Order: sequence, then structure tokens, then C-alpha cells
Amino acid sequence: MELDLGHSGGRETFSFKEEFPVRGPEEEDVPCRASVTVESTRTGSSYLLEGEIEAAVRLECSRCLKAFDFKIITEFSLVLQRGRGMPDTIEEEDFILLSEAQEYDFDIFPVVREAILIEMPIKYLCAESCMGICPGCGADLNEGACGCGEETGDPRWDSLKKLLKEEEEK
Repeated sequence: MELDLGHSGGRETFSFKEEFPVRGPEEEDVPCRASVTVESTRTGSSYLLEGEIEAAVRLECSRCLKAFDFKIITEFSLVLQRGRGMPDTIEEEDFILLSEAQEYDFDIFPVVREAILIEMPIKYLCAESCMGICPGCGADLNEGACGCGEETGDPRWDSLKKLLKEEEEK
């Protein structure tokens, strides 16, 4: 996702469509399809980049284990400056000082990837109402009740349950 800033006049728009993996919270690579539109405005020796990202990240639901596309719509802005130091009015994370090697070509892929990662959920859910799977038989509870019966629980807690029941009866 390289911007050709050397031939940029006052204002120019760049568009990209890319597929790439992003790292999930469990250190797994998940596929991502992104459409990026960047508007570059040149003022003297600096460039203001304002971008819009629409992405679909292929995730697996933490409850029911089915794959689904998580939609992300986000924006970013960035100031690229040639040669001089950072202006006082701009936050450091929104500013990049360009080297001579970067003076005309600038790769915005790291900025796009970071914006997508910031918007990704910590826990992947296909829907807030997802019921998940039965811990006994593994049936998808979104499709209906399973046939394995009532959950009996962990037998190691039976003695405590018995004590609690006796205490309630007193």
C-alpha cells in the first residue's frame, strides 16, 4: 500500500484493496480483506493523510466455534513531515518524520494494520445472543436444545452440595 507522494500535487486520493493476515489475541493469524481510501493533502513540506478503512476479518466464534466475518469500519489521520522536527500542535503517534528514502514513497500498510487491530474485539462472538455449544455432547445450542439431558456438573463438588443442602434444611 505505497503512496506515491513525489507526483502528488495539492490534494490526491489513493485507493487500495488488499488481503493480508492479522494477528489475533491468541497469536493466531486470521485472514483480513480491506478496502482503504486515503486522501493526501500537501502543504509545503508536509502531507496530511486522512484514511477510511472498511475491512472484513474472518474469525471463529468463541462460543459456538463457527466461522464468521467481523466487519470493521474505521478512520485514521497522519501527518508526514520532511526534514524538520515535530510541530507542537500534533500528537506524536499521529506524526512521522520522513527520511530521504521515504520522501516520495510511503507505505501505509503498518498504519492500516494497526487501525484494524485496534478495532478487533478481544473475544470473538458471531452474535451477542450466541448460546455456544453443549459442554456434554458438543451440539450447537443456537440450533436448539441438545439431547444429552441435564448437566450433572463436576462430581468433585457433590460433597459440598450435600453440606449446603443439609444447611438449608436446618
